[in-house]
Amino acid sequence: MVKTQYNQQHMGAAYGPYGQMTQAPQAETMRVDDVIVRTVALVGATFVAAILTYSMVADGIANNDSAAIGTAMMLGTVGMVVGLGIMIFSMFKPVTNPFVAFAYAIGQGLLLGGVSAVFEQRSDGIVVNALLATVLVFGAMLALFKFRILKNSPMFTKVIVGAGIGIFALSMVNLVVGAFGVNLGLFAAPGESVSALQWIIAIGITLWAAFSFILDFDMIEYSAQNGAPKKYAWAGAFGLTAGLIFLYWNLLRLLSYFQGD
Repeated sequence: MVKTQYNQQHMGAAYGPYGQMTQAPQAETMRVDDVIVRTVALVGATFVAAILTYSMVADGIANNDSAAIGTAMMLGTVGMVVGLGIMIFSMFKPVTNPFVAFAYAIGQGLLLGGVSAVFEQRSDGIVVNALLATVLVFGAMLALFKFRILKNSPMFTKVIVGAGIGIFALSMVNLVVGAFGVNLGLFAAPGESVSALQWIIAIGITLWAAFSFILDFDMIEYSAQNGAPKKYAWAGAFGLTAGLIFLYWNLLRLLSYFQGD
């Protein structure tokens, strides 16, 4: 009897006393601030990892240390494989696990740092310019969404998603045939002459990277307003981080085209 009375009085605030349940237990919901904090953390992890391989490659080139360059490229390759695997996974299921999100950010940072150092050696100042351009483009897209100059719509979603699938397929084909020594001529390497097709592809993909943020902003806003579970803040942060990294890559390539001409 005593045990029964204890259970009735201590079921917890969410349920109320036994037999007088007033509401179901409430899951903690995500807020926009949650996404911001997680995005900053992921971008920070990307930056730290990038500094590691950037320093290794830069010092290796300056001191003619092939071992350091080789180690950085090995880390970058591992990062590329990890990042690609997680990105493919995210196409089928939202990334809500922080460990997976950080694995992606760190892996991409390792790749990003080494490649950025190579670009910097060929074009002094290009990395800073690409980073600044990434921040400015992201800020511009956020302002366009915030003031409802650009809005998401079913047609907009179809265009962005369809183009994204095409870009991913094109990149995968180029990556696979490149592994066998075949150059499709879709992208110009630093210092190479740039064809009209390569300009069109680079500009088109960069524009897609910028406009795809509208889908991310809309998803985050909708999820926060409709009480999505807090774990989905990681999905929003992952999407923004992946978008920023992809935008940076393409701005880096585009700037190298301008400086190569």
